[in-house]
Amino acid sequence: MTHADAVSATFIGHVLPGSMFIVWALYWALQTIRGAGELATSRSLESNVYFPAVKVVFAFVGVITEIPGEGWYPQDVMTSWEHVTMYAAVGLTGVVDLLALRGRLPPGWTFAAYAAAIANGGFLFWGHSSHGGVEGLVHAILALVFFATAAVGLMEAFRPSADLRWGRIGAQLALGAWFIVGAWIIYLSGWNLADPVREGWTYMVFSWTAIGVAVVTVGLRLAAGRQTAS
Repeated sequence: MTHADAVSATFIGHVLPGSMFIVWALYWALQTIRGAGELATSRSLESNVYFPAVKVVFAFVGVITEIPGEGWYPQDVMTSWEHVTMYAAVGLTGVVDLLALRGRLPPGWTFAAYAAAIANGGFLFWGHSSHGGVEGLVHAILALVFFATAAVGLMEAFRPSADLRWGRIGAQLALGAWFIVGAWIIYLSGWNLADPVREGWTYMVFSWTAIGVAVVTVGLRLAAGRQTAS
């Protein structure tokens, strides 16, 4: 694999999970809007068997796709195996969802499994922060968003509520968005990744991303409120 191919593959390897997290969060939002509030306090993470099955299949495809081939750069091999681990953990949450929906596991375990899988992703990507520079900062922020999302999921395991559900949706939207924006910064922006000024811009871009996600989440929450009122 050439260096250009490696850069392209690594960029796509960040965009795909980012897109997955965004679609997953928007699916929850749509369910909540249509569910007229009752889904907002659901005792399980997922309300039907379809999306857990999709998670398992998608995770399997992600694992197969991310397994590195011969001739890859050592850094890209490590990154790919981290992505494999992340996909596998997400796939396991789908298995827990299916078992809980069949009554084989307590429903609260679905939130705990979700929180564990997301925290695992944060732990993996925190390792990238040791690289320093813009790339390290992008991954440090990504890891912190992972941990924040996991914290909300863990709180839901003990006390599900509409506010926590929307907090989880917003946090996961931010997670997916930063995967994509961070990939652009590292691989396509053309920035000097060792420039301290660009590190300052990275903080700024994340702030813009967080504000945008907050606006979208509040808009979706208002839409859910109008649906409930009608």
